[in-house]
Amino acid sequence: MEQDSGPATRQDIRRLQEFIAEELARNTRALTAEVQVIGTRTARLEERAEAFTDTCNTLAHHAETLATRVETLEEALEDLSNRSRRNNVRLRGLPESVTSDALDATLTGIMKKLLPALPPARYLIDRIHRTLGVRKGQNAPPRDVVARLHYYSTREALLRTARDQQVEYEDGQLLFYQDLAPSTLAKRREWRVVTELLRSHDMRYSWGFPFRILVHKDGRTYSCTHLYRAQDFLRQLGLEVPDAIAQLTPPSSLPRLSRDWSPAGD
Repeated sequence: MEQDSGPATRQDIRRLQEFIAEELARNTRALTAEVQVIGTRTARLEERAEAFTDTCNTLAHHAETLATRVETLEEALEDLSNRSRRNNVRLRGLPESVTSDALDATLTGIMKKLLPALPPARYLIDRIHRTLGVRKGQNAPPRDVVARLHYYSTREALLRTARDQQVEYEDGQLLFYQDLAPSTLAKRREWRVVTELLRSHDMRYSWGFPFRILVHKDGRTYSCTHLYRAQDFLRQLGLEVPDAIAQLTPPSSLPRLSRDWSPAGD
C-alpha cells in the first residue's frame, strides 16, 4: 500500500489537533483524579499525625505526672521506713565470737561504760540481732548488729557520745551509726563529694526530710535537695565547685512533638 506523501490538508490538521486535545484532556483528567486521591490520603495522614502528636504529648505529660507522684510516694515510704527505725542503732565491729544470746548483755555493758549517768531502766533494749546474710569467710569483717533501744533519748545520747570518743571492744574499734533505710543511705553516698568538701572546710551539716542537706553558716541555714543544684549551693557557702559537680545537669523532660506542617490546601 502506497503512503500518501502529499501535503497535509486542513482536515488532517484539524483531526490531529482534535486527537492531541483529547489526549491532553484524558491525561489531565487522570492526573486530576490521582491528585485528588493523593490529596485525600494526605489529609487523612495529616489528621492521623495530628492525633498521634496530641496523644504522644498527652502521654508524655501523664508520664511526668506519674513520675512526680512515684517520687512523692517513694519519699513517703522512705520516711516511714526511717521512722520505724527511729530508735534503732547500728553497731559495727563487734566480733562474731559474741553469740546472739550474748548480744543484749554485751551492748548493755557497753552503754553502761559510755553512759554511766543513766538510770538502769534507761538501758532497756527491745530487740537486738545481727544483720541478715552469711559472713563471707573467717577473715571477713563481722556483720553489723542492729538494736532497737526502748528509749529514743538513750539512742541519741549513745550516738552523740560514741561520735565524740573512741569505743573499743577486745582491742577492736566499735562504730555506732544510725539505722537508715537503704534508699537514704544510697542518696547520702551520692553526696559524698559534697560532704567531704564540707568537712574539709570544717562546715557541719545535717540531713533533712524530704531528702536535703542542711548547712548552718553565719546565722543562716542553707539547704539543697538535688545534687545537680549543688553548684549554687556550694557557691553560696563560698566554696569552689568540684568538676564532678560542675558537670551535672538537670534531668531533661520528656520530648514533645510539634506540628511543623501546614494542612493540605493552606
